[in-house]
Amino acid sequence: MGTYDIVDNELEDLRTFKMELEKLKTLTEEHVMGLVGRLYNSDPEGFLLIEVGANDGYCCDRMWNFILKNDPNAVLVEPLPDYFEALKNNYKHLKNIKFENLAISDSVGETTMFYIPREEIVNENVRFRMDNTPHLWKEHWAGGLGSFYKDKNMLGDPNLKEFQKEVAVEVQTIDYILEKHDVASYKNIVMQTDCEGHDLVILNSFPFSKIEPKIYCTEIYGYTRYPESHPRYGKEVGMYSKEDEARARELFIENGYSLYRSNDMIAIKGKK
Repeated sequence: MGTYDIVDNELEDLRTFKMELEKLKTLTEEHVMGLVGRLYNSDPEGFLLIEVGANDGYCCDRMWNFILKNDPNAVLVEPLPDYFEALKNNYKHLKNIKFENLAISDSVGETTMFYIPREEIVNENVRFRMDNTPHLWKEHWAGGLGSFYKDKNMLGDPNLKEFQKEVAVEVQTIDYILEKHDVASYKNIVMQTDCEGHDLVILNSFPFSKIEPKIYCTEIYGYTRYPESHPRYGKEVGMYSKEDEARARELFIENGYSLYRSNDMIAIKGKK
């Protein structure tokens, strides 16, 4: 096989993958939260929201307004200490929220996470790609980049390297959350993961035989657009590869979910 044959085959694989992605039905954020709201309203006591990678509760989180409005039964998981404190503070007036200061993975122990400290954000030191929006510097999206990995997301961009720190965090499996918070006793469970490159590890180890969330939102997406300054710019692989996304789709379909695309992959149990 010649060089051009290899290139042609890779291009054809890419076209096929993109066509498969386009078959995913699209949901707006309004649609997603409408579904979550209807699920909650149908049985508030039987509803439970689990967020893994909750950050401060506000930064880039579709659940923010829903939580403030309804004070639903919820378990919010955030490993980074400074963002965890902000998370608790933002929801301190609510009574039904449980907080867990740890990371979720497929094993138990301790690991190093990489992140930009909240202090750097609040003090308006981080302005990358937001130079023209100074009113948003205190809410810079870089505050949501905490990750097990240095390079998969925008933490790998040289413009953010100077702000990057590392911290040791506790790690538990999702079973820890299920058992501690008696998750199986809830009828309508919504699961959301926003783990900056680690979502597939969580999904691969998720115990669908024990619980089946009615809605599972995950940011797994086979293509990530990086700016030219990022080392991964121009490469097809982003935080997740096309194979990663295919694996996620396979897992959901095997467990009886229909798949939709918002900004994230949205899996809905049994919906056609």
